[in-house]
Amino acid sequence: MKQLLAILLITIASFSVAHSQQRQQAKSQLIEQFSFSIPSFEMNHQGETNKLNISISYRYAINIANSEYPDFRWLAKDVETLLKDYPNKEDYWEIVNKRVTSVLLTKYPKITSITSEFEVAPSRLVPYTRSSRVTRSRLPVSKKKLL
Repeated sequence: MKQLLAILLITIASFSVAHSQQRQQAKSQLIEQFSFSIPSFEMNHQGETNKLNISISYRYAINIANSEYPDFRWLAKDVETLLKDYPNKEDYWEIVNKRVTSVLLTKYPKITSITSEFEVAPSRLVPYTRSSRVTRSRLPVSKKKLL
């Protein structure tokens, strides 16, 4: 009888632990991020050729479907194209960087937040290493707007 009672108590305890873990998983939130780098990118800007090390990291939408992940090479190509054809050659690096985050966040709806960092190597005109980091996030959809 004692053995049967012990087995019953162990079974109940195991069920309780398993049920508790299921509730914990239901309350948890999966956060996915990805990043890539574009090293030694050359850009004609501010009157000379500059060498940039570019780092891009981003966060995916919650519950993104497998078919909705963008290939990071698309984002890298978009960054390279934007910088190659950048219209205002006198903009500060911070402004260029803001433009990069705006373009990527607009083009890729399954990305909810993006951080872009430029590290600009010293040059003939500016003998200092400098960097710019910009993070941009989507605004949450307001419940009032849905009504």
